[in-house]
Amino acid sequence: MKYSAGVLWSLCLANYSFAAAEPLPNLDLESLMATDVQATSAMKRAQSAFTTAASLYVLSKEDIRASGAVSVAETLKLVPGLEVRQLDSNQWAITARGVAGRYTSKLLVMVDGQSVYNPSFAGVYWETLDVPLYDIERIEVIRGQGGLLWGSNATNGVINIITKNSLDTRETLVQVSSGDQLNYDVGLRHGGNIGSNGSYRIYGSVRDSDAAKTGKSLPANDEAKQQSIGARFDFAPNDDLSILTQLSYTHTDMGQNLKALSLATNQNTLYAERFERDDGRIMARAEHRVSGSSNQMLQASWAVQNGKQLYLEERFQTLDIDYQMNSLWGATQLDWGLNYRNSYLPFEENYIISSDEDIDRLEQYGAFLQLQFALIPEQLDLSFGNKSEHNSFTGWEHQPVARITWQPNIEHVLWSAISQGVRIPSLAEFDYDSAINGTRVGEYFQTGIDAIDSYHVRTVLNGNQHVEPEKSLSYELGYRFSKQDWSFDLALFHTQSKDVFAVQPNPDSANLDQIAALLAQGKIIEAQQALRSTVLEFDVASNADLNVKGGEALVAWRPSANFRAELGYSQMAYRYRLQENTQPAIGYDSDSKQIFAKTGWQPFKKHSFFALFRSINSDAYSVDDYNALDLSWAWQLMPHSSLSLTGKNLLAGSHLEYNNTSETFTVPNYIEQSVVLRFMAEF
Repeated sequence: MKYSAGVLWSLCLANYSFAAAEPLPNLDLESLMATDVQATSAMKRAQSAFTTAASLYVLSKEDIRASGAVSVAETLKLVPGLEVRQLDSNQWAITARGVAGRYTSKLLVMVDGQSVYNPSFAGVYWETLDVPLYDIERIEVIRGQGGLLWGSNATNGVINIITKNSLDTRETLVQVSSGDQLNYDVGLRHGGNIGSNGSYRIYGSVRDSDAAKTGKSLPANDEAKQQSIGARFDFAPNDDLSILTQLSYTHTDMGQNLKALSLATNQNTLYAERFERDDGRIMARAEHRVSGSSNQMLQASWAVQNGKQLYLEERFQTLDIDYQMNSLWGATQLDWGLNYRNSYLPFEENYIISSDEDIDRLEQYGAFLQLQFALIPEQLDLSFGNKSEHNSFTGWEHQPVARITWQPNIEHVLWSAISQGVRIPSLAEFDYDSAINGTRVGEYFQTGIDAIDSYHVRTVLNGNQHVEPEKSLSYELGYRFSKQDWSFDLALFHTQSKDVFAVQPNPDSANLDQIAALLAQGKIIEAQQALRSTVLEFDVASNADLNVKGGEALVAWRPSANFRAELGYSQMAYRYRLQENTQPAIGYDSDSKQIFAKTGWQPFKKHSFFALFRSINSDAYSVDDYNALDLSWAWQLMPHSSLSLTGKNLLAGSHLEYNNTSETFTVPNYIEQSVVLRFMAEF
């Protein structure tokens, strides 16, 4: 084929790719053992995951498919060491090496290198991220700092969802799923060739799900409807150039229980409302082989998000441009790149949020440089580099890193890294003033007059344009062992953060002592009038320290082509050091542990089983510890069609995974057992 050489080169840049998807794994043991998993996210170029000096896990398309997961967020349960908490049937809180929140995270999430991070609230709307799972090649997860290559806000980790080259999806696929909570989930994809130099795929999906049976504070209101369409085009006009273009659009309409202020009482009140969001994206990437030792890449993307929920109408646009050059001189690798990001975040004032400066744009630009060379050929490698990035909130920020890898033989790798990451404030933390649950007068003084003591003063959390970015210094030590049919991966980490965001009272805000003086004078009516016009303010401050340490261990065993298993354990201690009279902003002092087990087994040619067990132990989310088991069975009906049945949460039953009540809006639901039946055909 005319374009085969070019495509092969592009695949080399984009990492390994298995052959066109097989309904069930069909590789012999020798082939499986010879597969050296490559990843790009840790070094921003293809490198063996085994020798990468970072806590890296690559989630395979086989495990994604076998798990019976229905969303990207759900697939991340398959990654050991990640904090994955489900708030209700649609909403998630996910992070690594920290405490997760729905609206707060220090985790950078990307689809094919295109960021889905929302700088308004420093997080990801997981419920609106709809990437067809059958078109995901792999998901690369870095636990720990990723700031050198990917920039700010990746201090806890990086998740890069990498989709398949359309060359591997040149057929028609139909997938239909249904269950006790999932009314239907229908996906259709069609792909083919474009002339002799390219390929394409187009896809669409519709999903309709019921609400859960049990709500916590209100009857469950988490039903959802979602429609998505998209396309990807890959061209390789010659052996040295490949071009990728993809676009997608998703509309989400779902119910949600939330808490927000009542105009009458200044207190959080529960509401059963709806949440709507449109998410459109387009991305283009060109990869060019300059010479036998140099490659360059240029990527541009544009994303538009519009959302509407109680009190809030969000509009968000972002333009990203990245350029990167990778060069090799002998055993020395030089990588450098430039980036520009422009986020447009227009603001419309409402009852609960106002803006100090009407800031509607965040502009970021910068460059990174990374050098990797051998101190001892084929044994001891050193890499170091820095990313300097300017943002329009806090100016220039620098994120240096040094990594060293010692591989005494092909079975053992010892690695270590020291890195600094930066989290810049979100727009909400920098500029918005947000009304929060009112402060009850009785918390300050008791008058014996119920109308006074029980009154809630309007309370506002002020964004602060003088906050410093949060800087995190991480020390990591890792060890990997790999022998023919099993491997071991251990990572220890200690992250010390300074200038961490906290909340502190504003001493210049309302003086309740004056109201107390009116009461002492018997001026009850005047005191009540003063209370109604009083606003008690708290400020976002950057004066806390945070200490997080722990480790992750994983044993993988693959004795045959028909059986694979993983057993993992992770532990983390999360400790604040706060200034007097301040409160933490993200998470609380806590300890978390997780036992993780995953296995895939194909006892018969047409039948396979998959199991995922997680034992979750943490005091960070105000819920009981729980054990969760998911089981899947897949039946290969015909060479190109399969049927699968998945049972979820079989041990945990109806349980809460997240109950932190400090977050604005968030009201969790019970997560219940569920069943999903799926049919898939490719032709």
